[in-house]
Amino acid sequence: MLNYEIAGDGSPVVLLHEGIVDSRSWSKVVPLLATHHTVVTYDQRGYGRSPHPDGPYSVVDDLAWVLDTVGLDRAALVGTSRGGRIAIDFTLEHPDRVSALVPVAAAMSGHSLGLTFSEELERAAERAEAAHDLEAMAGFDLQIWAPLGVDEELRTMVVENVEFSWSDDPGTWADPPAAGRLGEIAVPTLVITGAQDVPEISAVGALLVSGIAGARGAVIENADHVVPWRAPDELAGLILEFLA
Repeated sequence: MLNYEIAGDGSPVVLLHEGIVDSRSWSKVVPLLATHHTVVTYDQRGYGRSPHPDGPYSVVDDLAWVLDTVGLDRAALVGTSRGGRIAIDFTLEHPDRVSALVPVAAAMSGHSLGLTFSEELERAAERAEAAHDLEAMAGFDLQIWAPLGVDEELRTMVVENVEFSWSDDPGTWADPPAAGRLGEIAVPTLVITGAQDVPEISAVGALLVSGIAGARGAVIENADHVVPWRAPDELAGLILEFLA
């Protein structure tokens, strides 16, 4: 059973967290959206208070389970990074269950980011993993994904999830993957990126805007990859305006 929480009242919105944190990453955004919407957050399998997988599982089926369990036939999906990748895949597999799609600093199944790091950074990461040094592993992630700075709450969240986020996740994605299928998406879509994020993520955003018919794009200037943490008010404002 996956851990989930519900807040607010109104048309439903499901928030999906990125792959270095858990649903607490939405804590600054939920109160802002809950004034107008029923907001559902959940810890993806292996993250936060949800159980670790004991074998292959479907990230799309897990989201379907959340919707079924909270009694939602249809909802708007807002996903950051890995969560955006899940939201896109779910929209392709269950288009009738998605009222709107908001990928935020999103990844995309079937598309390799192609991130490259210096040899020194690669060796440091390998040493940290070999020593099972969770603090050092988390520091590596934060250096890449949160260059604008880290508070203790964000650091703690990343440390608590880094063991699974660095593991070989047996989760399965849409088949065929989203890359090459974006033209199938027909729901209203708003693609949001952070101007201070890595260029590879901004490139995915551009692919989503060009590949999804009618998709709009928005850039939050003072945000890196952890957009809900970095710019909750601006992010919530964009979402509320889009869903109004």
